[in-house]
Amino acid sequence: MATGLKYYFGIDFGTTNSATVGYVVMDQKPEAVKYGDGEGRPIPSVVAIDKTTGVVFAGRDAWDKKMELSESCEYISSVKTILDSEQIKTIAGREWTAVDVASEVFKHLKANVHNRTGIDMEEATVAIPVGFSASKRAKLREAAKKAGIHISSFISEPTAAFFANYDELKSSSVVAIFDWGGGTLDVSILQHVNGKVSELATVGRGIAGDYIDDKIAKRIHAKIARKKGVEMAFADMPSSAQDMMRVRAERAKRMLGDDDTATISINNYGVYGACRETLEYDWFADIVDPEVTMAMDCLEEAIRQSGVGLANIDRIVMVGGSSNLRPLLEKMDDKYGDKLFFPEETMWNVGQGAAMLAMTPGGYYANQSIGIVLSDNAYYEILKPDTPIRGWEHTCHFGIVDSSKEARFVFGGSPDIEASPERYKTLSVPAYRFLQEQIVLNASVDQNMVFTVVAGSNMQPAEFRRLWEYTQLKCYYKLPGKQVQHSGAGFYWTCHKR
Repeated sequence: MATGLKYYFGIDFGTTNSATVGYVVMDQKPEAVKYGDGEGRPIPSVVAIDKTTGVVFAGRDAWDKKMELSESCEYISSVKTILDSEQIKTIAGREWTAVDVASEVFKHLKANVHNRTGIDMEEATVAIPVGFSASKRAKLREAAKKAGIHISSFISEPTAAFFANYDELKSSSVVAIFDWGGGTLDVSILQHVNGKVSELATVGRGIAGDYIDDKIAKRIHAKIARKKGVEMAFADMPSSAQDMMRVRAERAKRMLGDDDTATISINNYGVYGACRETLEYDWFADIVDPEVTMAMDCLEEAIRQSGVGLANIDRIVMVGGSSNLRPLLEKMDDKYGDKLFFPEETMWNVGQGAAMLAMTPGGYYANQSIGIVLSDNAYYEILKPDTPIRGWEHTCHFGIVDSSKEARFVFGGSPDIEASPERYKTLSVPAYRFLQEQIVLNASVDQNMVFTVVAGSNMQPAEFRRLWEYTQLKCYYKLPGKQVQHSGAGFYWTCHKR
């Protein structure tokens, strides 16, 4: 690492693609660096493991040869969606878990940074979806650790996008983040009041760029089949030919973002031999129209669920590679006009926001109360709103007031806790029923923002202690005011379970 330089990394660990952005700081002047593939694009979140040799393929090479590698390899895509899986696969004599697979993606991202700059990415802030479960956060952290990367902090993807564009958005009260990438469409409505950013609604769809690429590839194949007079289904083509066609389809999609025509050429497309097709924009727009309509409906649904109304949406931030689709942009412009905001590089926006957060770290604060309802129906607060939760711990002692064989704790302070049918049987601790007995309750919040209580009698051995966890803790993220160069306001992240 060069003397006098400081490096801060952010990772957008996506369903289909992962983007790594670093900030290099010298003489207090930060410069953003994007670590992509040979064409400057984010790295596909895919892993292929050879069934015979155990050799691992990852990134763009694995993506471009998807069908070909699928024949000889265990091919795993959308790694982020399977993190909760307990399935263990034995491949070439080695057992693989979902964490092991995710670790290979992190290893590839780390190697890509090192190969380009000679820098070791040892720590990063990672952007995750709204509602990403506590168990997935823990497993993602474990996967990164296996790759030699310490996750210093998590940030929600829409908040990262907001943060990356704060200069433009700081005067906006309500912002829609329209994040359409390769694997999913996620639309979040954010409210920004006095520096506090909370997520009012998030709506998602599982149709995005990869699905569109496959659809275009099949339509091009149909054009070639008609022209050549040879009927063969796309699925029956050799795997290598399918891979080539999908790569050409994705490139044509990008070309038609600026031009009215795009030409693709394949020297040897199976039984069809050498092929060359010119694609018209109107043909392309007709193919993707159902997906464009779906995306716009998703935005409207998010606005409806937020309860704020379209008139109160100040800006709509377009991020993710698929948000650049020209047919989408034309319809969005007709409907939303000046509300639209386009960051310079939409595919990198979330990663850039995460990297900026790594460079100007703050802390998480509780955005709710958690406590215990006592026997006289009084409320004893354990965790107070606005409490910094990094390393937070609290111990309290309770006495037994009758001859019960157990001390039963009833939690409250949050509507979702109080509405839970499990509320009255969440934590029961065996008791001795002695007057001098105390029930010791140790509460803490771990690095994955899980609120944990361990309780037990001071007269019982450790095996009689009982555990209660609350995984839906509402938090916000706040940057120290003195570190915010734009306005001095803090940033907050309110995390809801979708």
